Amino acid sequence: MSQDGLVFNKLSDTVLEVRDTISNQQYRIESPEPMEIGPTEYDDFPGPVTDTIVIDAAELTIRGASGPTIRDEDGRMEAHIGTDERTYTSSDDSTFLELHTVVKTYLRIDGLFEFTTTTNQGTLKAPEDTRVILGSRAWWCYPTETITVSESVTDLIDAVSHFGDSILDTSPERSFSTIRGHPPRLRVGESLDIPDSITKPDSGITITVPSTISAVLSVAPLAYYLSATVEPGEEFIIRTDSGFAYQPEYDSLHTAVQSVLTQCFYLDCLIRTEGLYQVDLQERHDFEERAETELDFKHLYEQTLANRTKEYLQIDSDIIENITTEWPITAVVEPGTSAIESLPYLAYELAKIRPEKPPRYTGDKAKRYAIKSFSRSQSDTRSTTLVFQNEAEFVDVPETESHQTIWVGDGVPLNAMKFVREGYNHETIGKKTETILDDEGASSSELEVSVVCNGDTMGRELHEIQSSLAPRDDYSIDLSMYSQTSADELKQILEQGASYLHFIGHATPTGLECTDGMLDVATIHESNVTTFFLNACQSYQQGKELVRQGSSGGIVTYSDISDRFALETSSLVIQLLNSGFTIGSCLNIVKGTTPIGRQYTTVGSHKAKIVRAGSMIPHIRRVSKNEEGYSLNIITDGICGPEDTVGGLVTHYIEDMDRYRVIPSSTTVNIETDELREFLSVDDIPVIYQGKLQSRAEFFETIEQEPSGSNSSTR
Repeated sequence: MSQDGLVFNKLSDTVLEVRDTISNQQYRIESPEPMEIGPTEYDDFPGPVTDTIVIDAAELTIRGASGPTIRDEDGRMEAHIGTDERTYTSSDDSTFLELHTVVKTYLRIDGLFEFTTTTNQGTLKAPEDTRVILGSRAWWCYPTETITVSESVTDLIDAVSHFGDSILDTSPERSFSTIRGHPPRLRVGESLDIPDSITKPDSGITITVPSTISAVLSVAPLAYYLSATVEPGEEFIIRTDSGFAYQPEYDSLHTAVQSVLTQCFYLDCLIRTEGLYQVDLQERHDFEERAETELDFKHLYEQTLANRTKEYLQIDSDIIENITTEWPITAVVEPGTSAIESLPYLAYELAKIRPEKPPRYTGDKAKRYAIKSFSRSQSDTRSTTLVFQNEAEFVDVPETESHQTIWVGDGVPLNAMKFVREGYNHETIGKKTETILDDEGASSSELEVSVVCNGDTMGRELHEIQSSLAPRDDYSIDLSMYSQTSADELKQILEQGASYLHFIGHATPTGLECTDGMLDVATIHESNVTTFFLNACQSYQQGKELVRQGSSGGIVTYSDISDRFALETSSLVIQLLNSGFTIGSCLNIVKGTTPIGRQYTTVGSHKAKIVRAGSMIPHIRRVSKNEEGYSLNIITDGICGPEDTVGGLVTHYIEDMDRYRVIPSSTTVNIETDELREFLSVDDIPVIYQGKLQSRAEFFETIEQEPSGSNSSTR
């Protein structure tokens, strides 16, 4: 059974798979006895759904369903079950269970039932004749339509004015990513062509900007989020259909736009606590402590989008700035075709867009600026430095305050990740991950990993990777390891494909080294590798070609890297990817914790990953020793997939940190050793301790060896 974007796939008599074919996410529902499923026209759930079915079964186990929300027949929130093992028993009325699975799902149950939850699954038990209606929503995280524009400002303004059509709701719940559908693709052609299926939303909000490409680029994420119509004018002005006008003072347009977007977005996150998600939100407490006048949250929730925006823009922006953390993404864009075609992807991520033309360097001049950008080691390296001897242009991208900086434009970016549009087109989680059944009918996923070692003295890295790739309960690993491959053999590996490819060896801008010469990946038929790490010197150009040939994205190097530090980086990246981090998040962590981290970058989609997270949302754990025990800083950057995106909610179930927080989130707490151990033991996410990234096991070993009361440092 299927609807556009969603498939209900019965894997056996006792296993049902719910698959989102757009995001390629899936989870499974299992029953100890055969279950029957059938169609239904019922769709009156608390939130939008893509498709629905009826399930007849007395007991259902939902994998990955931790902490469901209980709602009454009218959709009002009654309870939220925590991740500790707890049981909820219903009354005899109709009840909704909102499951926080990787595919958004609601269950409607008429009558008595019992629901028990643990950290990674939930079990529903009900009488034999209980009717369970399941409704799921596809996550429209990729574009499904295409708008063609010329390079004229007028065409671009018209196209951006249609971006908000993909948002499913005008309520404050639009701040959740699953409500924000992806804007249509933009392709630069000869003239404007907008499909009839895409309409310009009538939100009552108009944004005026100067009639320049740079101005329209800057305002696109805001226009998308507010479902606003963009019009050319002299200044940046926001108007509503009630006659309200807001014209901020600003030094740079992109800064003013981001300030407004942050204001509207975070206030939506606060106000939605009066609607479907009446949770105890830390940011609401912080806001109420700082605000001089009391805000009528209920009144604002009931307003139209235009009237709500009008009232938001009259609130002191300093209050919002004081309760927010670093914005996840800044895109530095060079006005032109690439920037125009990047807009739907950047707007969807609510990225800060900063039009700029940074300085460019080649040859020796490029090398001098590169040395400033990343540290260089004098130990043995994996190649010779040819990268600065050719005509490659290096772009000195300015530093930003975001967790991740993306460069959209020509040239090799220093200090930033490289946007390659093809990677976003190819993007999917686990292209080569397949669902399998065991003899008892239980399902799991199989992750295909290929490791190629073509370096004579680099065999240790091969074994480090093997030991770092630990299978989880929800997937197994099909690991293929190759040594000293020929060019034809490597070509076959790339074309056959895998969820993840790890290449160890030597490279130049024109090829990957094999036993019988170089393989230029531009010459292969296609790449069926989803995500990759080319841990070889000067692998940037070859990585970019892999993306153009079919991959989603990967980690690459600018220049020479030392064997010793390359081995260390390799092990850390594998651990992070195995915990559900994206390549962009891996890069951000590696840059701050290893000596050669800034010699790496990503190409393609920075959101490429190999597996979804386990029982916890991927987050950065920074631990330092203090007089009371330890200080734990938890950062959830909002860039790790559907379970961790801007606008989501996170809670950590630690004393003094039990309120919900809006993603992106950064919070710090003092914690004793036993409680820290208990928290870290829930998942295998690595730890940054005293500035160094360690596996959980390494961290436990480190603190066991420290003298009591010591405030030692690793550096």
